[in-house]
Amino acid sequence: MNLTIDLSEQNAAVLEAQARAARMPAKDYLSNIVATALEGQRRRNVDNLRQQLDHMAAKVAPETTAEEMEEALHEALAQVRPQRAWEP
Repeated sequence: MNLTIDLSEQNAAVLEAQARAARMPAKDYLSNIVATALEGQRRRNVDNLRQQLDHMAAKVAPETTAEEMEEALHEALAQVRPQRAWEP
């Protein structure tokens, strides 16, 4: 993917200095920053889902049916999925 990012002169200078310190081209350095941020976001999403499922499991009564648990799972997934607004 190619992308243009408008940075202030100060932020561009900081990014270039950090890339030089890492002995990487600025493009590669920025790509690593974005990839790391996306992976962190994915991990947080997984952790949030795990916590939500654990929270729901703690509330499940022993007589709960498999169908009821499946419905609870779908509700939990609906709560942690990002809300998307699709535009044509």
